[in-house]
Amino acid sequence: MQNKKNKKNLLLPLVVIVVLISVIAFLLWKENILDLFKPYPYAMTRIDNYPAVVETTKKIDSRKKAVVNSKEEFDALMNEILSDTSKVNLPSVDFNKERLLISTTQSNDSFGYGIKVKSIIKDEENKKLNAIITYTKPGETCINEEKANIAIDMVKIEKNGFEVSFESEMKTKECK
Repeated sequence: MQNKKNKKNLLLPLVVIVVLISVIAFLLWKENILDLFKPYPYAMTRIDNYPAVVETTKKIDSRKKAVVNSKEEFDALMNEILSDTSKVNLPSVDFNKERLLISTTQSNDSFGYGIKVKSIIKDEENKKLNAIITYTKPGETCINEEKANIAIDMVKIEKNGFEVSFESEMKTKECK
């Protein structure tokens, strides 16, 4: 009789332990499976003093989005968008290992417009990077100084052979 009681007393903690281990294993497994479907952010290095708004007299009709792989490409892009390229210096970049992602607004007649490389999402399967760019424009309540300018943002990323695409979102920033 006492032997049956001892078996029952041992059986209950054993069942509880097995159930707990099973639940924990399932939750860990479930979390890993869900991670496969999450977009992974990709490491980027922000460049000091960017995003920036730079005065220019050049008329740029469309936003620029570029992957820059050399100093020559950087200089060509800056000459294309700026009337005075001395306002923008090449950041410290080792083009053997890194590349720049540069995004700009079109020419603006007044201040209040902005741009930011918000994030980069890595698609390992398709070997692609998707850069998410946020553009801001002043709301109707804003009174901005009128002066021709262009907003620029740039970030460094590792050279990895992945194709880069750009996705844009527009936000309106109201003034108080």
